[in-house]
Amino acid sequence: MLDSTDKKRRENMPHYMYQASYSPEAVKTLVNNPQDRTGAAKAAIEANGGSMIGAWMAFGSDDLLVIADMPDDASMAAVAFAVSAAGAIVNGKTTKLLDMPTAVEGMTKAKAVLDAYRPPS
Repeated sequence: MLDSTDKKRRENMPHYMYQASYSPEAVKTLVNNPQDRTGAAKAAIEANGGSMIGAWMAFGSDDLLVIADMPDDASMAAVAFAVSAAGAIVNGKTTKLLDMPTAVEGMTKAKAVLDAYRPPS
């Protein structure tokens, strides 16, 4: 169980969305030996001080989607690099997610940028 300090620290961690596809070899392995890879993803995330929110398989251009809280960008990059280096994942992409208060802060700051920025004319 998380103590209140650890819980607050995790609540303030940046959130990330990781999307990727399995290599053809990995897909063949998964078809021949169906398995839930959530535990492996969770272990990689937790090895870098993070917490996995969830993992899903998907239709479309990406085979999987993972949402995680990580201590910082370098920790998330380490997970992405390690998973890609293992060879089962291709076309991985990481998106840093903004919570709504941060997005509203960005919208508010955009007003000042609009005053300073001039589009091409």
